[in-house]
Amino acid sequence: MNKTPGGSDCKISDKEKLKREINRLRNRCSDLEIKLKISRLLHAELDHSKLLNLIIDKIMDILRAERGFIVTGDPDNFETRVARNITGEELAESEGTVSRTVVRKVLESGSPVFVSDAQDDSLLASSKSIVDLGLRSILCVPLVIGDKPYGAIYVENRSMASCFMDKDLELLQELAELSASSIKNALNFLEIARGAEGRSATRIGEDLRREYDFSMIEGKSRKMVEAMELVARVAPTDATVMITGESGTGKELIARAIFLNSNRKDMPFLTINCGALPTGLLESELFGHVKGSFTGAISNKVGRFEAAHGGTIFLDEVGEMSPELQVKLLRVLQFGEFEKVGSYQVQKVDVRILAATNKDLSSMVEQGKFREDLFYRFKIIEVHFPPLRERPDDISLLVDHFVRTYSEKLGKPIEQIDPQFMRCLERYPFPGNIRELEGIVQRAIILTKENHISASDLPPEVLECSKITTGSKESFRPVISLARTNEELKIAREETSRLAIAEVECAFLKVALEEAGGNITRAAQKTGMNRSLFQRMIKKHEIQVDKKKYKKD
Repeated sequence: MNKTPGGSDCKISDKEKLKREINRLRNRCSDLEIKLKISRLLHAELDHSKLLNLIIDKIMDILRAERGFIVTGDPDNFETRVARNITGEELAESEGTVSRTVVRKVLESGSPVFVSDAQDDSLLASSKSIVDLGLRSILCVPLVIGDKPYGAIYVENRSMASCFMDKDLELLQELAELSASSIKNALNFLEIARGAEGRSATRIGEDLRREYDFSMIEGKSRKMVEAMELVARVAPTDATVMITGESGTGKELIARAIFLNSNRKDMPFLTINCGALPTGLLESELFGHVKGSFTGAISNKVGRFEAAHGGTIFLDEVGEMSPELQVKLLRVLQFGEFEKVGSYQVQKVDVRILAATNKDLSSMVEQGKFREDLFYRFKIIEVHFPPLRERPDDISLLVDHFVRTYSEKLGKPIEQIDPQFMRCLERYPFPGNIRELEGIVQRAIILTKENHISASDLPPEVLECSKITTGSKESFRPVISLARTNEELKIAREETSRLAIAEVECAFLKVALEEAGGNITRAAQKTGMNRSLFQRMIKKHEIQVDKKKYKKD
């Protein structure tokens, strides 16, 4: 049967429509995946300054603009907080200029501005900043937190007109909404940290401390706050919790925090280290035994589970438990019952189980060393306690805590901590984690002959990590700890990059000051840098400017 031309055209048209719809859906899925990924990244970052940098970096990656900015403030008084070029480099003050006309309009109206070609725009072409900057394509959208204006995201292209499209504006607006939500979280966290008084200003958010008992745990880093938030959510339940982390990180402190904030806090809390006892003795300690059940069993014994009835039991290093005991433990978790050694009488028990391990249980399951069914019973709730090398911001808090504790115990008041002492600790990878730091501080207090502790009171292995490499007493090359996981590798890469940049900046500043005889203004002029920026960098790297030191012979 012959097809009419009209029918053929109709069929082609239908296919084309279907193809376009499929492409549209694919693009929409791709956009949603991008936004979901970015949303997760942004909400994971609680540091306000780092978050703003992350936001503009991600937006620049997607839109491929020449320059990107985040400004904050009101229409009459706003400032640039982040300024990036297309390669991700921070723009100098002379380059980091936005069109104040466009930004002011966005902040006043709360509506986005989309300019295809600023040079041909009748409303903008007369603007001095548009002319001076040679602006062409501009996208600027408001950042609104709650119902209050916070600032704006601004991207531009100075060399090409019409480089942005309507879909770019829509995407930027959606990203601005995601960003505003993350910024709100970061600002709340910042307000909590600043709002507390005295030493507690550097500890975990006071909102958590007011509602929950976290008095035994020191920490303000993002990872610590995340752990505390998870503990706050699971503590009031009866859920079994697995606490993971390296040896010495303080997993028992997390277990105690869960117990103290649970409905069982007035009942017994018993602990046992599963790796410290042989299998036979551990079984008796956990479940008890009856008289005559084995040689030496001269009387009945109450086990930990029976003694902890109504309360909580903490099984430390549960990965060391034998397969036979794992079966018995699984029975307690599933049915709340057990049998004493040498008895066939089933006993019921109401106990919440908290477990901890420094081993990779998933690998042990694959190797047949840990029961899969028990693993998934524990895996329902997992609280990970990060190693100290992943939360360097907490070192100073922990040092203060241990100094207060041991100076009181030893009757040796410590009035001052040498900054060099802290710098050495911040460069040390702490293979023994918090337990090792506690020992280092205790040792320093014992050895010092004064009312202060200094770098000379540190053990050799800590000083070894802060050896002088350039001949200057102020120049140290920090050691990056060995990465054991992909996540740690990412952290190590970021840290290595940060340290390399800091080293280059420091050398740059010292050479410039030396050539300018210690004169900051002259040094800034010689390098082509704004004086205020040059001075901020000097302060950042703690460089002491002494004109006599830099004076040429």
